[in-house]
Amino acid sequence: MMIYGIYDKPPFGKLLLFGLQMMLSVFVATVMIAQICGVSISGSLFGAGAATIVYLTITGWNSPMFISNSGAFIPAVLAAMAAGGYTAVAVGGITTCAVYCVFGLVFTKIPVEKIYRVFPKALIGAVTMVIGITLMSFIKTYVSVGGESNIWGILIALLTAVVIALISHYSKGIAKILPFLFGTLAGYAASLLLTVTGVCRLVDFSAFRNISVFSLPDLALLHWDLSGIGKLLSIIPIYIAFSVSAMMECLADHSALGTIIGTDLFQKPGLGRIFVGEGLANLAGAFLGGQGTCSYGEGVACVGFSKVASTRVPGVAAVMLIFLSFFTPVQVFIASIPGCVFGGASIILYGYIACSGVRMLQQVDLNKPRNLILVSAVLSLGISGLAIGGPEFAISGTALALVFGVVLNLFLKEKKE
Repeated sequence: MMIYGIYDKPPFGKLLLFGLQMMLSVFVATVMIAQICGVSISGSLFGAGAATIVYLTITGWNSPMFISNSGAFIPAVLAAMAAGGYTAVAVGGITTCAVYCVFGLVFTKIPVEKIYRVFPKALIGAVTMVIGITLMSFIKTYVSVGGESNIWGILIALLTAVVIALISHYSKGIAKILPFLFGTLAGYAASLLLTVTGVCRLVDFSAFRNISVFSLPDLALLHWDLSGIGKLLSIIPIYIAFSVSAMMECLADHSALGTIIGTDLFQKPGLGRIFVGEGLANLAGAFLGGQGTCSYGEGVACVGFSKVASTRVPGVAAVMLIFLSFFTPVQVFIASIPGCVFGGASIILYGYIACSGVRMLQQVDLNKPRNLILVSAVLSLGISGLAIGGPEFAISGTALALVFGVVLNLFLKEKKE
């Protein structure tokens, strides 16, 4: 049961706090992916915020999903940057948008009942578990200090997780629905104490030196070079392949979110609008931030754990990201929060996603061999690390599990009793 539904308007003060909590939940992955791809952090933040607003607008503010930098598109972005920099990424963004929009138009013609024949609860529940379990592998990276495993990083993560759990379980009022915000503050305070006392340097104060108060974000479109556009067309097939793979995760994320908030998002706003929204969000992300974008599991878990489904929350979080892209001190402050603090929040967030899948599977009769086989195969494929493809493109994890699950579901017809 949601405290605030999709169309509810939380009081302004609470709305800001809800937005801040969601923004913090997606911040680390947003920045980390930008760093891996070698693109501007400020432009990437602006692009992610703009992508979310585009998505919310296209879906009629009927889906409380946050859109940000996509890990699934990292190989495609790296290939594009090598081929022609931000201009090539823009060509890739146009390609991704076209692919999503084509599929979006197709799904506007397909009744929801037929969609669920292809994506039954057994399949979506298992894939949702895969999403959560796959994300858990990042926690080890978050808690490392200086790239290496560190006992203090682990302890801060555990402290953050405990504070979140205690606040969520025992608190009343506003604190109860802002556990991640207060947990992050507690983890940061402990990290500051360890740094100041010289026990373990978790907070880098040098980042605060000689920083300007205000600066324009370094947007990708400011670096376009259209003189050699012809040679950039070679990256189009790469982006087509990665777009199809990303759409599989889009399906799983929206199905998981719909289950959590108790609303069928495939019905409203509809899978057609969802795909078109994500496609245009990718276009905004590529043009402004030089990134591919996707729906965020961290945002899904934040909605479920806080029980706040209002679409105004991801909207406010998006505006906050855009605000950050202009103000360097705020960027630096949030970036100074150690990864181990976010790792502690992730212990709860990623586990919550996996548990959402378990909750969906409770509605499935696993005594039926068909359902049991489908769930077993999806879990095994999604978690095993198996991949189909080569260095330039491979389908693995959630995407591989979902594709195989769809095919297997079509083969395994319901047997008449």
